[in-house]
Amino acid sequence: MPPWRSFPIMNNLLCFSVNKSDVLSRYGVYSEQGSDYKILAERSRVTFSYPESCLKVPLTPGYIYATSYTLNGENYRYNFFIDKNGKILSTTTGDR
Repeated sequence: MPPWRSFPIMNNLLCFSVNKSDVLSRYGVYSEQGSDYKILAERSRVTFSYPESCLKVPLTPGYIYATSYTLNGENYRYNFFIDKNGKILSTTTGDR
């Protein structure tokens, strides 16, 4: 399973990297909201560096989000929860 690597999230903007020398080549952002499994963003075979490595995604408070991405040829994942006040909390959901 890929290692955890967090990244900045502000105002529905996910920045997989803010380093201009990093290359993002794949990403996915997912969430299960009620009985709906949502694919919020998903791309592969891309070559993005900062600021293109940041993307705007609609994030609804009260749900867990899962991400997977490839940065500089290494696969990573990061899960987080957004509470009703908009605070973002890391979570290890699905890490068992």
